[in-house]
Amino acid sequence: MQMKQTLITFILAVMLASCGNSAQNKTQEDAKQLAAGINKMDPDGIPTTAGGWTMTAKINGKDWTASTIMPLEATGRIIGDNNGESFGFPYNKSDMYVGEKEIFGEHNAVGMSTYEDGKLKYWDAVKGEMEITKVDGDWVEGKFFLTGSPNNSNKIIAITDGFFRISLAEKK
Repeated sequence: MQMKQTLITFILAVMLASCGNSAQNKTQEDAKQLAAGINKMDPDGIPTTAGGWTMTAKINGKDWTASTIMPLEATGRIIGDNNGESFGFPYNKSDMYVGEKEIFGEHNAVGMSTYEDGKLKYWDAVKGEMEITKVDGDWVEGKFFLTGSPNNSNKIIAITDGFFRISLAEKK
């Protein structure tokens, strides 16, 4: 249940941070629908394995590995999580082909959460990229990198050497 609450908070923060005032009502409705979908899913997500669902990266040079990935259709994002630390990328099944790139910027932010000084901190990635590198049957692989900062701060976080593998089929 704690993971579900953290995930809902994380997704809501991302959605609100990535839209302007004119889209706030639509964003709030989208957030309600997303929260309803998350409440129906497995609260622990899909466990990651070496040959299956996977997400890895380096956070400021330190290795990070997701322990779960949230179901794609329930969240509409590719979200890897490890005890509250997470990354969430846009997901559209029709965009899952080799060479497809998603460029992240101020109006297309990616949400991240990490622990700092024992507290969960939410970040907006305002620079970065995700690229689909392999499609094999139902499995899709990609790479990513990001930089971002928390609101009202000059602090920067760098996510490098990101990799993910997801299945477009139901849970595998």
